[in-house]
Amino acid sequence: MTAKLSNFKLLGYSLKVNRNHVLCWGCVSFSSEQKWKSSFQNSQLEGKLVLKAEEAQLGACQDLRSQYCSLSLDVQITTQLHHRINTAVDELTQLQDSVQQEVAYGVKGSVGEVDGLVRKWREVYEGLKSVSLLLSAHKHLDDAHKAEMSHEFRNTAQNLAEVDRILGDASKKEIESQLDVVSALQDAVVIRRMQLVYTVGEVWNETVSWDEERRNNGSRVVTLLIKVGGESSKESLQKLQQMFEALYMLGELQRRIKALGKNLMRYFFRPIINCHAELKVTERSDGYSIQVTQQDSKKGNFPAAVVFMTLQKVFAVLHSSLLSLSIKAGEEEVSLMQLLGREVSEEFTQVLIKECLAEAVPCSQAQLNKYEEVKVAAKDFQQFLVDKGFYRPDEMSIMEYAANVDTVFSNKACAHIMERARELMVRPVHVLVCITPLEPDGPLVIQDEGGNKLIKSTMKLENLLSAKTFNLPRCQISASMCDLVELIYETMEEACTSSPQHAGRLFYTVRNILSLYCHVVPTAHAYSLATLPQQAAVIHNNSMYLGHHALLLGHQYKSKFPQDLRESILTTVDLGHELRKMATTTFLKALQGHRTALIDTLRESCGLDTIGCNIDGVSKAEQGMRQCLHQLQLLHRVWQTVLPCSVYTKAMGVLISSVIEEVITRVVSLEDISADCALALINLLNLLKDNVPALFIVEGESATLADDVVCYVKLWGKFSELIIVLGASLREILDRWAEGKGPLAHEFTPDEAKQLIRALFQNTDKRAHVLAKIK
Repeated sequence: MTAKLSNFKLLGYSLKVNRNHVLCWGCVSFSSEQKWKSSFQNSQLEGKLVLKAEEAQLGACQDLRSQYCSLSLDVQITTQLHHRINTAVDELTQLQDSVQQEVAYGVKGSVGEVDGLVRKWREVYEGLKSVSLLLSAHKHLDDAHKAEMSHEFRNTAQNLAEVDRILGDASKKEIESQLDVVSALQDAVVIRRMQLVYTVGEVWNETVSWDEERRNNGSRVVTLLIKVGGESSKESLQKLQQMFEALYMLGELQRRIKALGKNLMRYFFRPIINCHAELKVTERSDGYSIQVTQQDSKKGNFPAAVVFMTLQKVFAVLHSSLLSLSIKAGEEEVSLMQLLGREVSEEFTQVLIKECLAEAVPCSQAQLNKYEEVKVAAKDFQQFLVDKGFYRPDEMSIMEYAANVDTVFSNKACAHIMERARELMVRPVHVLVCITPLEPDGPLVIQDEGGNKLIKSTMKLENLLSAKTFNLPRCQISASMCDLVELIYETMEEACTSSPQHAGRLFYTVRNILSLYCHVVPTAHAYSLATLPQQAAVIHNNSMYLGHHALLLGHQYKSKFPQDLRESILTTVDLGHELRKMATTTFLKALQGHRTALIDTLRESCGLDTIGCNIDGVSKAEQGMRQCLHQLQLLHRVWQTVLPCSVYTKAMGVLISSVIEEVITRVVSLEDISADCALALINLLNLLKDNVPALFIVEGESATLADDVVCYVKLWGKFSELIIVLGASLREILDRWAEGKGPLAHEFTPDEAKQLIRALFQNTDKRAHVLAKIK
């Protein structure tokens, strides 16, 4: 301490001499010799001054090290050092002016010595300036601490920012000897800033707090408490202003506003928009309480006007209590509401449009007039948010969406129609209605399961056509298909009374429904198609019925469409072909599955392969045959009332032909058939022959007879001839061959006939004679 005081005394003396010296130099009556001597004396005094300045610089650095590096406190001495350093800098500046004015011009012989002193002086001068910066940083740190203790957060942040600037300037200077002091000051700034961030964060948490509660009834209650203090509103706002400005200067405000916006979207805005959330605002002595109650069991939407009004209450409370405050961000004043809008306005707009406005758009032309109320409410709400600063003045997304009612309505209506259509497509198809004429050769009508006539616009096409012109045969379709076709006709009727743009959209929506059916139904009902015979038949009928209407749908309504669309090509004929193709493909796939199951049943019984030489195989063969008949009879019961008669008989003929072909192939391939086995085969084949013709009789169709089996089973004649051959003699076989002109020759090839003869009869001359005749 004594050394420091002696330094200051010496420094004070040098400054005093320097002032006298400057005054002496101010006299203009000196002679050249006196100027030379005076300059020489000045050089000596300057050297002393430099020495004293270095001692003062050393003392200041030691004091800063003692405080920031050794953790000792001597604020008063540091303040005195700061004052002394500033005085020394001023005196050195005056000395520089004197040297430039007199010494530099008067002492030409001592240029080298003076230059050395000047360089030395400059080094000391820069060192003193660096130490002065460090002392200034210390002063601002001290002021920051005092301001924080007084809860003057803005001043604290400003002082810390100033320390950062000073240390940044100091780092650019050559201060190798004070690097430890700079590093210590930088650490002190970091610690002070972290402490300030924590302190201001605690104040923020006390001001804005969230509380969530789960009640026993399943509801969730979220409460936002905004505490603005119990003092006068002006003082409270000043304190909040200081807190927000400090957060902004620390770079924390944006993060806090972002977190606030995220919570508002999660707990307030989304529940209010897309759920039945109730709002309760309470004004308290210390601020405001905003409470939102959401029932988990209630999902849906309030009317748009109610949603706008509820949201407006939330924004009004947020603005009046907290978010109306402004901070200076660069050259502009920005309110907290504007900062909140920058963070969440885009997400808020998307949710509001998607979950509220989009739902408020009507789905039919009749409800469109009520939408005017929604447009007015959206405009008022948009303007309210612009006035509060949440939206920019040029932000008009909500208003534009609400005002663009034509496009929005058209999109919504078409999307709603497609949604209804898809829902009808995936419904179960087992609820059936019957398409049948009430009287012979009369027009078709739709009847339910009780036989009651159903009045449907789906029969418009049939009413336009005669009873036998392009008409559907009697069959059963699912009730959901009637509803789907009804929806298509309703859409076409609405298109006839709509604007050209909307009418075009509706027509292509109908086309999309028909196209969607081809893709959705096979996928949605894949399991039923693979396992239930009736489902495949019903879906076949449904698809044919829909394709039937699609063929002339465009032609029916083209003349009724708006004039602008009548010149366009409006047709659904191409989709009618696709629907018929899809119906055929679906049913043929199911038919192939049934055929495979019947053949597998015959092959798994293994009776026909061994019955030729082993009578014990008869029981297994009979079991497989009866199982095949059971499957065919099941299909008969299921299909005969569902499928059109012609389709049913053809389908049954295909399946029976496959069974008959398998039986014939296996019997003809036998190499040896004993008399007993031949008799067993005859009985077995007669079992099939006796039961199959009845499968072609359809209830309610008098035109169907058992004899139709000959028309639809292409190998029935061969099958009947096989039974005869198994019980015939060689003479009878030869007579039935009739030199290649008899019934046996008509059904069997010579090789097949010879194979049967060799299997049935022993090798004798008579058999050889018969074999020779068959060629």
